[in-house]
Amino acid sequence: MRVLFVRPKPSPETIGLQHVMIVEPLELEVLATLIQAEHEVRIVDLILEKKELVYFLKEFVPQVVCVTGYITHIPVMIEYCHEAKLFNDNTITIVGGVHIEKFPDDIEHQSVDYRVIRNATRTFPQLISFLADKAVFPQGVLRKNEIAIHRNLPEYDFYFPIPDRSLTQKYRDKYFYVFHDKVALVKTSFGCPYHCKFCFCRKITDDHYFTRPLEEVIEELSGIREKEIYIVDDDFLVSRNRVAEFIRLLKENNISKKYLIYGRADFIVRNPDLIKDFREVGLRTVIVGLESFNDQELSGYHKESDSNINMQAMAVLNQNKVDCYAAVIVSPSWSENDFRKAGDVMLELGIKFVNLQPLTPLRGTGIEIDDRNLIIPRDEYAKWDLAHVTIRPEKMSVTDFYRNIMKLYQRIILNPKTLLRHAKYPLYLQLRMMVGVKKVQLQYRNKIMETGKDA
Repeated sequence: MRVLFVRPKPSPETIGLQHVMIVEPLELEVLATLIQAEHEVRIVDLILEKKELVYFLKEFVPQVVCVTGYITHIPVMIEYCHEAKLFNDNTITIVGGVHIEKFPDDIEHQSVDYRVIRNATRTFPQLISFLADKAVFPQGVLRKNEIAIHRNLPEYDFYFPIPDRSLTQKYRDKYFYVFHDKVALVKTSFGCPYHCKFCFCRKITDDHYFTRPLEEVIEELSGIREKEIYIVDDDFLVSRNRVAEFIRLLKENNISKKYLIYGRADFIVRNPDLIKDFREVGLRTVIVGLESFNDQELSGYHKESDSNINMQAMAVLNQNKVDCYAAVIVSPSWSENDFRKAGDVMLELGIKFVNLQPLTPLRGTGIEIDDRNLIIPRDEYAKWDLAHVTIRPEKMSVTDFYRNIMKLYQRIILNPKTLLRHAKYPLYLQLRMMVGVKKVQLQYRNKIMETGKDA
């Protein structure tokens, strides 16, 4: 069978981090790898392609079209499935992704034939075999109009093969994350052992946490030609022993790469020696969920951390010359003074890049809110991007809230000292970053104008 895998472009309504990062569609590479021995496969990355989906439908004439995405991609995914059916009504459409796994009814549509909602690396190949009349219909997949019965779903199975990255060869030079150029993704674990109230990631696996054998990870790293590696675990800095073993294996196998990882502030504070050792074998940047600089807010988020730990973590990273990409939650309770204080602290800590996330009550998390306090309906999926303001601000208008977010971004990212520190990067990376920032700014300005009209 000819199977076309499609990576969707974001909706115009989505405030897009793709302006400052575009990374490889690892999930599609994995799924295509699993079936390519018996089927003809092709991956199309529509974030990077200038041609529309119909061009590739005509060129490849697939029998099956597979699309994955996040909550924000739901309208686009439905649109792609509809296009595939218009091209050939016999084309089979399959959708998947972390939001669909938890809330498959959100993408129930006449153009969607199958929804993969559990253990995709096991069930997807079985589904393709079923479609080729070589296997029975697998558990963990829903047909059109079928409702998920969770007690009938299979147990979690975190099998994860090494993907064939040649499937995205034509795009690989264009993948980047902020200042990490030509970056490859590696996943070494699934889920998270912590219970932060705002986080959807841990709910994807129903609070299960599983790690891949490090020897397998080292084998994968050895076969990747890119020097920049983005480890996309929800949290790579969980176990001191595992991180220490990873460092040892990197040295033993003479693997020379540069790493971008997610990690908690409290781990960094407890293990400054590991951060130093990791830096020596390539650790370059840690994405740290600082979340807040207010202890009361951190307690309310069930972060199991405090503002002092955040400051100590930044000191450890700065001392070891490891960059921090900080994630900070913007609470609807913030006043203009709160925005100002947050900026003061971030500049004092030497934060050079920040992702400001308005508190977003995604379904499945522990953030409970009366939907009457939402200013964006739950079915406007493209706007649930952790950048739109979804909860009505308590102390200012929505317009002023957006204005304060944009001003805080400008204060941190466009700070002269920050720009001076960026001089260590090649000029083309600095220019790409500035262009991306300007595009995000434009989206926020549009939101300011839009909400101002509605006021």
